[in-house]
Amino acid sequence: MVIITGLFDALSILTRIPLSGESEWTTRTWALAWFPVVGALFGALWMIWFQLFPGLPISLRAVGALTTEIILTGGLHWDGWADVFDGWAARAEKRDQARKDSRIGTIGVLWVVLAVAAFIGLWVQVDVIQDARVIVFMAPVLARTAIAVGLAVIPASSQSRLAKWTQDHVNARGAVIAVMITLAIIAGFWGWKGILGLGIIAVCDTLFLEYWRRLFNGLNGDVLGATVIFTELLSLSVGIGLWR
Repeated sequence: MVIITGLFDALSILTRIPLSGESEWTTRTWALAWFPVVGALFGALWMIWFQLFPGLPISLRAVGALTTEIILTGGLHWDGWADVFDGWAARAEKRDQARKDSRIGTIGVLWVVLAVAAFIGLWVQVDVIQDARVIVFMAPVLARTAIAVGLAVIPASSQSRLAKWTQDHVNARGAVIAVMITLAIIAGFWGWKGILGLGIIAVCDTLFLEYWRRLFNGLNGDVLGATVIFTELLSLSVGIGLWR
């Protein structure tokens, strides 16, 4: 029952769906184990946009999928993406201040525009691939698995209450289950080529997380959000490269 409750906790962490509150977490939750399942829900929504609206240009279907995800998450991943680049552009002594500023800076806006353009461009490219639906489905799954692993193994920054609170209340072993679920999905859909793609994504995500960990002296919520965006774009790119 505790493990099943982790699904609702995962939805509460990763979406705006009000299913459980922080005050209810009296024991360590298995939320991390359910992160790829939540990712699969977003993947299914992406597939709906990809498959059920063939009359729309692929670029508009991409915008529809992205808008749906932003509505359900409150845009928290995109906010994190913008914030980390605002911090990256600031002087070392002001990085955390720039990252936490509620106003998005010019650099943050530019990186959001670039990421949205890349997202639409990747959807256009993936549209001509035979396994396009699976590539679209897997990107959100891999993105949520990436942050489950990040939360399990990377110490939170002393400046991040969200990441620290989450790490204090989740069972890190849930990340192992998350990886096993993801491996099973990938092996079922793609076999050895999928495992190769996962290896490429894992290496790139490790480098991405390590860079931001060093820059901000630990993990924080914005880095986790940025990792979701990075991994979604990376997964689409790797899928296109392997199955074109």
